[in-house]
Amino acid sequence: MRRRIISGYSLGLIATREFTPGVTFNQELSYIGFTENTYDDGNRTRFGQEIRANSALIYRAYMDMDSRLRVDLTLEAQYLHLGRDETNGVKEQATGGDMVYGMPGVRIYWREYSLALGYKTPIWENLNEQDEQQGGEGTEAYRLIFTLSALF
Repeated sequence: MRRRIISGYSLGLIATREFTPGVTFNQELSYIGFTENTYDDGNRTRFGQEIRANSALIYRAYMDMDSRLRVDLTLEAQYLHLGRDETNGVKEQATGGDMVYGMPGVRIYWREYSLALGYKTPIWENLNEQDEQQGGEGTEAYRLIFTLSALF
């Protein structure tokens, strides 16, 4: 059995504006498209495109330059449009739709490390065939988002 790799492409823009030394606004717009994948049994699948528009307000709650420690509080609104998945050129039912998430969170920077924790919950959704949707996007009660990054 051969392994297939799902591939895609993306394009994004980000704008950041510092309102005060402690308050920053961030806006992000992105597009992700996927290429068609053919499986060993001959079936072809293409995942639906993703269009995202995210806005974030970031408040610098604490900063200590000597220890290189900073704590930011964040409040995000995230819009997501999912196109329908396709199988063998036919659009799939119960896929795709639109949703808006709210996500309050905290990010801690220390030296070369960054740790973030967020509580992401759908606040509005308009999914295609909503009662039949099985995917995670828009149907979950919440998600806990955790990231850990390091510069080296």
